[in-house]
Amino acid sequence: MKLLEKHALPILVLCLLVPTAIPHPIIGYVATALMLVFIGINKKSLLCLLFIYFPARPLFMELNGGLTYSGDLIILTLFVSLLMERFKNNDWSFSKYHFTIPFWLFCLVGALAALVTGVGFLPILFELRALLITFLLLYIIGELNLERKDIFHFLKATLVFTIILCLHGLVEKIFSRTILLPHAWEMWNLSSANRMRIYGAAANPNVFATYLSIQLFLSFFLFRSLKKYNILVFLASILLSGTLLLTYSRGTMIAFGLAALVFVIWTRNKSFLIYGLGAFGFGLLLIYYPVLFASSKVELSAAVPMDNLVIGSTTASDHDQALSSRFSEIFSDKILHQSTEWGRLYVVFKGIEIFMDHPIIGTGLATFGDSATLAYPSPLYEKYQVGERMYTDNQYIQILVQTGVLGFLAIFAFIIFACRKILRSGKGTFAIFIACLLLEGLLAGLFYNILEDKTFTVFFYSCLGFILQKDIILKD
Repeated sequence: MKLLEKHALPILVLCLLVPTAIPHPIIGYVATALMLVFIGINKKSLLCLLFIYFPARPLFMELNGGLTYSGDLIILTLFVSLLMERFKNNDWSFSKYHFTIPFWLFCLVGALAALVTGVGFLPILFELRALLITFLLLYIIGELNLERKDIFHFLKATLVFTIILCLHGLVEKIFSRTILLPHAWEMWNLSSANRMRIYGAAANPNVFATYLSIQLFLSFFLFRSLKKYNILVFLASILLSGTLLLTYSRGTMIAFGLAALVFVIWTRNKSFLIYGLGAFGFGLLLIYYPVLFASSKVELSAAVPMDNLVIGSTTASDHDQALSSRFSEIFSDKILHQSTEWGRLYVVFKGIEIFMDHPIIGTGLATFGDSATLAYPSPLYEKYQVGERMYTDNQYIQILVQTGVLGFLAIFAFIIFACRKILRSGKGTFAIFIACLLLEGLLAGLFYNILEDKTFTVFFYSCLGFILQKDIILKD
């Protein structure tokens, strides 16, 4: 038993990887069941596995459908296990979680409004699961007795995994999505503009970019603490930065840049500024441009089958100018026109139209551009002439439409209470990082449905849970 406890994380990672090599769902189910056994052996390693599973969940799901709900089951089992332990010992402190009540009220408003609108139970449960499953990590980490060494163990493990994901993404970019990807992903019909972006194991360049930006922040804490390995950590940050640039995710880069700027001003930490500028500077020179060069060469060679290339695909010069053009075209007449016709501005205008008809409690969950509407038909779309596959890519308009003023105020209250909890936690520089992570999420919400992004919420809710532990102090 002690041997299993000591080597729990490698065994759990093996349980996750074996089903990807043997892609039968039964193998995935068995692997998930074996992972759950570690609830009674090593909860901390099982928790750490979540920071590996969720960033690559789309890839794991594609390779083996039996892994689809592995993360959900791990979180639910951990939550129930800790809940039973605390009630048995009568030492669950409810008072420290009072700040989470508005979030539950937001979900309640959305569920009730959905029932009024005529949404079925399954779509409502589907969306509640999307919003709440990672939210439970706040309570799990808040109650789990973590030590300082556990935090850095998590950080080191996730950084190593991130390096693997970056290398995988670079291969994807260089070989134009023709190797190391599931066949279904290779066959995606992407536009030339999107084809040159790294989608990664997250199957979404914006989600992957958000994950990399969080890891860049966290790598700084490792850089300061692991003096013996700080050169290796900095080299990893160069790889992360170069890969982040190759996602061409404008929204994430803007959100991350502003959050990083606030962190520097708030902490007056010149070392972080030097670290960040150095990572991106070297990332541009050592990763971004060399990968573009290699990619353009591979595209022109016979190594890439012609039927996998998009007609009118980007040339080498287009690749070189891609990063600057992605930002310069944000407010161009062409982009604004497209956005108004069928893009983000169209979604905002259509959302305001629907909101005006349902201003108090909204139309309910699973009615307007959330993950549930991609799986179940919305009762609103025919009436308001909305496309069936529409996804809002704007968290604020989605909240406003689906939960009205009441839901919006509930989320606003949760943000305010969470900020107060963070600033009063006494966690020093790490508390400021969490506040900046919240700021990045708020900014990213203008471009993505950030509350449904498991990659972001796993880290953010975990950080909120961490600040509730008074016995751990990270070095400032």
